[in-house]
Amino acid sequence: MSNSHLTAKTSNGSMIWILRAVLAILVVMIFATALGIVTQTQTRHETYIELQKLSRELNLLKIEEQRLMIEQQTFSATPQVASRAVSELGMFFPSADSRRVITPSAKPATESSQTSE
Repeated sequence: MSNSHLTAKTSNGSMIWILRAVLAILVVMIFATALGIVTQTQTRHETYIELQKLSRELNLLKIEEQRLMIEQQTFSATPQVASRAVSELGMFFPSADSRRVITPSAKPATESSQTSE
């Protein structure tokens, strides 16, 4: 009987050892999963911050694009305005002979105040 009792104890002891090994493996896997979740959450936060930064940059670039398109339309319209002024209104750029420089002929304020006294 003592042999069977010893065999039962040995079999019971090896069963406890197996259960402890399984428990240790489960604890290690739980910690590994927790570490993976923490790493994934941190990566998600960093990616979201980068996404917000790129979204703001995209909005600024869209505003700049609109401004440049308006500027381009303005500059491309200048030759059209000039050609319509010549063809429809008969306007022209004056020659050097037909230009006249006009200067103010009013007396300076100090002279006019002396003459009024």
